Amino acid sequence: MPTPVRESNLAGNPDPGAVPPRIAVVLRIEWFLLVLRYLLYLFVVLLHVSGFGLFQGATLAAMAGTALLHNVFSQWVLYTRRHWLFLSPVNLLLYLGRIILLVALTGGDTSPLSSLFLLFLIGCNVYAPGGRWNSWLAVVVCAAYSFTIMGDWVVNGMDYMAVNVYANLALFGFSGWIMHQLGRLLRQTEADAARRARELLSSEATLRTILDNTAEPIAVYGENEFIAEANKQACAFFGVSRDHLVGRRFREFLFDDGLLSDRMDATRRAGEFHDEMLVVRPDGNERSVDMHIHSFIRDRRRFFVAMFRDITEQKDLADVQRQAKKQLETANSELQRVNALRDDFYSTVARRLRSPLSAILGFIDMLLDEEMGELGSEQRTALQSCRRSARRVVDMVDEAFETAPQAAPLEADAVPAAASIADGTEDRV
Repeated sequence: MPTPVRESNLAGNPDPGAVPPRIAVVLRIEWFLLVLRYLLYLFVVLLHVSGFGLFQGATLAAMAGTALLHNVFSQWVLYTRRHWLFLSPVNLLLYLGRIILLVALTGGDTSPLSSLFLLFLIGCNVYAPGGRWNSWLAVVVCAAYSFTIMGDWVVNGMDYMAVNVYANLALFGFSGWIMHQLGRLLRQTEADAARRARELLSSEATLRTILDNTAEPIAVYGENEFIAEANKQACAFFGVSRDHLVGRRFREFLFDDGLLSDRMDATRRAGEFHDEMLVVRPDGNERSVDMHIHSFIRDRRRFFVAMFRDITEQKDLADVQRQAKKQLETANSELQRVNALRDDFYSTVARRLRSPLSAILGFIDMLLDEEMGELGSEQRTALQSCRRSARRVVDMVDEAFETAPQAAPLEADAVPAAASIADGTEDRV
């Protein structure tokens, strides 16, 4: 199974082991010059062996010896990886000494290799643009060229009319001034770039601190859905480290209910998404989250930032509340049915109690009215006491069973009830 390509780091931090761009340029130049010196060395030796010697033996030995010495130095620096030595004065003096020797051995003021001084001047500004010694570099080159020409004049005679010498000196001086201005501009540009890089790193560090201190998990993924960034809360939520989280596909943490691909495609088209999702953590635990996704562009690439809030406990609580509400409604319905049965029972009991009590009160009233014969004082007193007790019992029944609003006045039922008892038509309870 092929390993998925990890998204580039949003911070854009350089690889700590990477070679700086200027050192990389210097290394390419040094490798090219190293190979070129070996090829020229071999070419001249072959010509000399074949009998087409361009130089005398002493001249050839001096040129070959300095070339070999320079190659040994370059190979030692490359082997030991002390690349900073290529920018040191030692390397520059080797180049300058060899150029002086080559120009002196190839004709002095008429040497076709005088342009090597110009290449040396340009190379120094490439190796160390805008350096503090670069303003004197043209003076050094002009002095070295003048020293070489005067040495040749001492040996072969002076030629004050050598216009090419003065032209070369003017060219070296003007080129040095131009290269110095370009070096200053390049150094200023590099300083501005370094300052912006520091500001960017500072802002990214601030952003990282803000993200890591947010309360909600945040993950950033690219167009191919591989996670590029995640804050501490996201790592804690998924239960994995950031190194194990970055590079994994975002959708592998989402529960696929058959519509996940459609949701992801809709998010890419609309650039945003907000809905409730089910997240599957690496340990298999499922969590309900409220997810917000928004897109943004960085370095001409589209990224999506997903912020989600765990609502599993809220959903569980809502389910419990819903079940409790359903049980409460069922209990209320049952309670209402029980209350209805109780009310029916109380109404029946009250009706059954009030009927005989009403008859008793009616019969006592008939006796007190002497409709059934004369009464003695003791009999009347006893009947009045019984009537009071019966009325208290009726009031207690009405108060206990709350049937007073539906009950008719007892006095209205007393006489008919007593009459029916007298006639023998009232049922005995």
